[in-house]
Amino acid sequence: MNIEEKRYFKSRLLSAFLLLLSLGGSVFSLMTIIMNNPDNIILMYIALILCMSFNVFEIVFILKRYKKESALQSIAFNENGTINNVPLIAVGVGTVLAVGLLTLSLVVYFVRGEISIKCDMMIILSIAGYLFANCLVYYFYLLFFKKREINLRDFIK
Repeated sequence: MNIEEKRYFKSRLLSAFLLLLSLGGSVFSLMTIIMNNPDNIILMYIALILCMSFNVFEIVFILKRYKKESALQSIAFNENGTINNVPLIAVGVGTVLAVGLLTLSLVVYFVRGEISIKCDMMIILSIAGYLFANCLVYYFYLLFFKKREINLRDFIK
């Protein structure tokens, strides 16, 4: 494998790991809902199964072509190699939203004692975790593949 293929492989491995963590949180939420048996259980199942199916689909899509260039290349960077600002702002807003939802759902989960509210917060936590994992995937992709100027000082160190 050459250097580019190794970078693609490491990037995809890190992305799959982050998404697997999100999938694990969704499975934990599903097990919690099954054990507690709240009121509107059908909607909870639908939301969690959709979140997990998107998560699994994305993991398979990422790992399928591990040596090839990612589809994020055209989204994250312009033709000249600079960072595309519009998706960066959108992902920044998504990150703020995800962190806000994660914080809110964790606070409500530990403050309120009702079973149905705890199960609702587990669903919000799963969806926000999936959103946050996708934002982290984008940021790590930017870090891995940003074009850097070659400087002689880098070679001296």
